[in-house]
Formats: sequence, C-alpha cells, structure tokens
Amino acid sequence: MHPLGGGGGRFRDALRSRDLRLLATASVISGLGSWAYTTVLIVYVFERTGSPTWIAFVTASRWVPGLLLASYGGVLADRYERTRVIIVSALLQFVVIVGIGFIVAADGPLALLLALSALEAIVGVPDRPATGALTPEVVPERDLTAANGLFSTLESLVVVVGPGVGGLLVALDQPVTAIALNGASFLVAAFIASLLRVRSRGDAAEEGESAFRAIANGVGALRANRTATVLVLFCALDSGIYGAATVMYVDISDQLGSGANGYGYLLAGAALGGAISAGVANRLSASRRLAPVILGGITVQAVPFALTAFVHTPPLGFLLQVISGMGMIIVDVLAITALQRDMPRGVLGRVLSLLDVAVLLSILLSSFAFAFLLNTVGLHASLYLVGIGFPAVAMLCIRPMLRADRNAAALLREIEPRVALLQELDLLTKATQPVLERLARAIEVVQLPAGADVVRQGDPADALWILVDGEVTVTVDGDLVRTLEPPTYFGEIGLLHGIPRIATVRTAQPCTLWRLSGEEFLTAAQAGTPSISLRGVAIIRLARSNPTLAADLPRGDALAQDPST
Repeated sequence: MHPLGGGGGRFRDALRSRDLRLLATASVISGLGSWAYTTVLIVYVFERTGSPTWIAFVTASRWVPGLLLASYGGVLADRYERTRVIIVSALLQFVVIVGIGFIVAADGPLALLLALSALEAIVGVPDRPATGALTPEVVPERDLTAANGLFSTLESLVVVVGPGVGGLLVALDQPVTAIALNGASFLVAAFIASLLRVRSRGDAAEEGESAFRAIANGVGALRANRTATVLVLFCALDSGIYGAATVMYVDISDQLGSGANGYGYLLAGAALGGAISAGVANRLSASRRLAPVILGGITVQAVPFALTAFVHTPPLGFLLQVISGMGMIIVDVLAITALQRDMPRGVLGRVLSLLDVAVLLSILLSSFAFAFLLNTVGLHASLYLVGIGFPAVAMLCIRPMLRADRNAAALLREIEPRVALLQELDLLTKATQPVLERLARAIEVVQLPAGADVVRQGDPADALWILVDGEVTVTVDGDLVRTLEPPTYFGEIGLLHGIPRIATVRTAQPCTLWRLSGEEFLTAAQAGTPSISLRGVAIIRLARSNPTLAADLPRGDALAQDPST
C-alpha cells in the first residue's frame, strides 16, 4: 500500500460530482446546526445551574457516546445501504432534538436533558463513517484528495461559524428557537441526502454475523495493513495536539492579553489554517514519499505551540495557530484519503469508524493529561512539551512509513513496464498515474502453452486479458475470425456491455498474458472513462464477430459516462 503518488484534482473538479455537492451540503447544514445547538445548550445549562461541572456533563454527554459507539457506527455503515444510513441518522437526530426542545421550553429535568443529548450523539454516530465510505464512490480517484480536502475545509469553517451562530442565538435569549433551528437543520440534511443517486453498502452481513464479529473483521483488515495502522496512529497523534490545545487556549489567551475572547480567536485561527491547507494537502498528494509529508505535517502543527511561549501579542498568537491548523489538516486529509483508496470498500465504514475512535480517545486523554500538566508545571513547560514532544514521538513512529516509502519505490520500479504498456494500449481516458499503477499492481501474469483456451464463448465476462507475448486465435461458433498478436488486449466487450463472452480465444503458441479482473478494470474505468480507442475497438470487434448482437446493443456503454456526475 502507498497512499500517495499522483496528483490530486482541484476542488472544482471534485465538485463536478452532483452527489459530492449534496453530501457536502448536507454535512455543512447539519454541522452548523450541531455547533450552534451545542453552544446554546451549554449556556442554557450554565444559566440554570451556575456550575462548570454541569458544562462538563453536557460536553461528556456528546463526546463519550461517540467514543464508545463509533466502532458500531462503522458496522451500521457497512451493514446497510449507506445513503439510507445517513438519512435515517439525520431523521432520528431531528426527533431527539424535538424532545430536547420540549424539555428546554418547560425547564424540565436536567438529567433527562443530558440523557437526550447523549441519545442525539448516539443516533448520529453512523453518519461520519457512512459519509466517509461514500466519498470514494461519488468522485473519481483522481479527485479523492480534493474531496477530502473540501470536507476538511468545510468542517473547519463550520467550527468557526457554528459557535458564532450559537452566540447570536444566545444573545436573542431564545434557546428553544435555537434548538428548533438545529432540528430543522437535520431535517433539511435528511432531505438533501435523499436526493443522492449513489447506492453503496459494505460486506457486513445483515444476518448471521454479530456486531462484535463485524467490528473484529474491521480491526483485522486494519491490522493486516501495517501502513494503514500507522496512519491511524498518526491521526491520533495530531488529534492529541488538538486535545492539548483545547485546554491551553485559555491560558495562552491570558498570556497574549486578549482575555476570555481570545479563546475563540485562537480556535478560529486553527480552523482558518485548516481551511487554507486543504489545498496544500491536495498538492502534496502528488508526492511519492509519505513519511516526510506526514512527519512534516505533525511538526508544522506542533512547533507553533513552543514558539507561542515567546509571544505576547494577539496577532502573532493568532498567526501561529493558523500555521498549526495547516499542519493538522495535511495529516488528516492525506491519511483519510489513503485509507479510502487502499482499504477494501466492504470494510471501509468500520475502518473509518476505528479512526474516529482513535481520534476521540486521543483528544480526551490528551486534554486530561495537559490539564494536569498546566496545574503542575505551568503553561510554558506545557507549550514546550507539545512543540517538541509530539514531533519526537512522530520521529520514533516514522520507521514503518519509511519502510513503506522504500517498498513503494521498489514496487514502482517493478511495475513501470506494466504502466508503460497500459499507457501504450490507451485503455482509459484521463486515467491518473495512481489509477494506472493500481491496475499494474492488480495484474496477474499467466503463462499458457499452445492450444489452451483463455476464454470460452458463452462464459461470464470476468476479466480483461492483455497479450504480452505469443499469438492467439479468436473463433466464433468454431469459425476462425482473426488472429491477435502482441501487444493487444481482448475480453473488453463482455465487460463494457455486461454480456457473456462472444468468442473463444485460444493460444496458437506459448503465450505470456496479463489477467486484469473485471472488478479492478471497471473500478478504474469509473476513475478514467474507457477511451475512444477502447470503445472503438470493442464496437468493431463486436460487429465482426456478432453483427446481430452489435445491432441490438446501444451505441454507447454505461461506463462511457462518469457515474458520479
């Protein structure tokens, strides 16, 4: 596995996908509502109790369910149709928010309010893994990094704007109205999600497999890929920096002389950095070396905290947080894109939910640890520990990434001749280098003696074959139609049109062939549509081999158009 290699598309390229636009819009609307609602709820509870402890309870009611149940949310995202999971999750959140609104309107029991707050977080757990698993289904692979960068940018903006909206609603002293607006945001998000055309599900069986077994399969898939496991750990590491920041921002703001309002400015600076660096992460996806990019991202995120110890003006403090936010998003976007590209689609929801568990756990542990450090060693020592300690840990954990880089470089040298031949054959239009490399890695080299049937007329079309050396004959109903010499391919007609084999292909002499599974080829064809050359060859061959069938089939094929647009 090598997550990088090949350039990412631009935001506007990714946004050509109708379904991505819908997914992003639904995510932004529900996210703004959630942040505004959380702000209002915290203020409402504090005004009723005057106790910071109750604020901690409100915060815990939203974080703890996510930590404990995120992995089960991944099971749901892989067990049921993912678009439906998003819709049902949003509708359930709407129902729970309505209940919270009634309690607030009646100044009902706070314990019940906390229970419903926790329930709202629980029913929202499957949304993130389902959305993450759908993303590679709605954009071509060339635009996947851009799509994830877009989501990160929007999430950063929501973090800034959402609490601001909540603050305005608090100023109006209408908490019920604020909560009703949040409920409406989930209703709107559910409606937008219902417009999605994409349909996708994982391989967690609806029956006959326990949730525990389904989660264990996701863990097994992650552990089987050492590089993916390390990527999750690096995401947890950069989330640990974020967790430390959340408890240090108040003290940092006091040092900068900006008072209590400085907390919001620092948080906004980190979010702004995330929005800026999403485009940077997109360009960095062209790198073939993962280790320095990930290590650099962690360093860029952490070092500004050590520098903050020497800063005493709000503008410089804000700027340092912008830089820190850039580092965090670089790591997150590239790691999530790598998981989406290289983990099996059937377990992707569970793998992404495990990533959520690691991130949440890291944030909670780090926030408690640095709260303790602030009380024992003070702000400056804590800032140095973040700025120096986290990059040091990253250096200690980077060896698997370095090994992955070396293995990827060796593999690339090995598959370069295959990539060159695939380019020469002109199978796909707009196929990026990562797509061609993935196809090259998926090729199975087959050696056959003379007189062996490669494909038989009437059999299911399950692979594309590329003739590298030797000679094959093509017969229809026992009659010789043509002879093929290298380099060429065959088997494309059945795959493009979804029909059984129309001819028998037999080796006329010992042959070296490459077998490319139909699933791999069709997946790549969605990332870069079948070329005019490929479709033209398929039409000509079909007309020669079976004129009647050629006349009955439509002039185009389904893969000639990008299904995500």
